[in-house]
Order: sequence, then C-alpha cells, then structure tokens
Amino acid sequence: MYAFEISGIKVKVCFSFFAVVCLTCLLGADSGKVLIMLACCALHESGHLAVMLICSCKPSGMTFYGGGIKLIPCKKINSFGSEAFILASGCAVNFLLAFISCLLIGRLTFFAQVNLLLGGFNLLPVGYLDGGKIIDLVLAGKGARAVKCVFALLVALLASAAVFKGRVSVSLVCVLAYMCVSIFAS
Repeated sequence: MYAFEISGIKVKVCFSFFAVVCLTCLLGADSGKVLIMLACCALHESGHLAVMLICSCKPSGMTFYGGGIKLIPCKKINSFGSEAFILASGCAVNFLLAFISCLLIGRLTFFAQVNLLLGGFNLLPVGYLDGGKIIDLVLAGKGARAVKCVFALLVALLASAAVFKGRVSVSLVCVLAYMCVSIFAS
C-alpha cells in the first residue's frame, strides 16, 4: 500500500486498485475507455467531497482500492440532512454529467453510459454502497436489512429468469453474489 497526505487528508492507494485497472486492460478493455471509467469514479467522489466541504466535514482520508474509491469523513455527521446530502451527491453528479453529455452531444455516449451505470449501481441498497447507507440512514437501522433482503430476492428472481430464457447476465449474477455476501456478512 502506498500512502501520502494532501492538505491533511491521508490518501492510501492499495495494490488492488492497480491490479483491477491492469486486469481490465489485460482483458482487452480499451485504455481510453478505462480512463473514462476512472474519471467518472473520480467525479463521483468529487461530488461527495464537494458536499462534505460545504457541510464543513473535511474528510480525514481517501482510499483507492479494487472496489473503487472511499472517502472517510473526519467526524460523525450529526445532521440527517447533511449526511443524506453527502451520500446522494456522488450519484447526483453522475446523473447530472450523463444528462449534460446527452444534451450537448445529442446521443448516449460511452461517458454518459458509464455515469448512468455508476450512479445507478451506487444507489443499490447494498452494503457500503451509497444506496445501502441511505437505506440505513432513512430507516435508522430498523427494517433496513429486510429492504436489502427483498432487493436481493428481486435480483435473484431476475437472474433466474435470465437463466431460464437462456440469457445469462454475468453482471446480474455478480451483483447478486455481491449482495448476498454483503447482506449475510453484516
């Protein structure tokens, strides 16, 4: 792990971050598209960071790892509104960028697609994704696990339907596996 500090924010870059990027390129992904995906991830986190600073909650750390980028707030956020605003801001940036891209170019570009996918994926009510944290925040822990389990069941039904129709969606199966692991691990 490589660690350094920028303006009092501890930045850690894990080996897994580079491993995922390299593996993606080795598996034949276009390096330009990989850069666009990384930029969209950075813009997502920039949305969280901007709102954290607006809410006077400077992050104490940032970690780049195989699963993406994680911002660590310097303190527990006291306000429900501030915390919800911070959690939703990354996805809002992704959706806004996708909309602006489509508006300016007149079609759904790869940049817009990645932003829509990233924003939508992060809103899934799963584990430590923004959607999972928002569900925990809104339901104050009461019933959050039930909502996450119902969502996992719906994804399992969709995956099963895809299998029966002969169209196996690898991404759907991966999302299902991730959800099951995160739900049962907590």
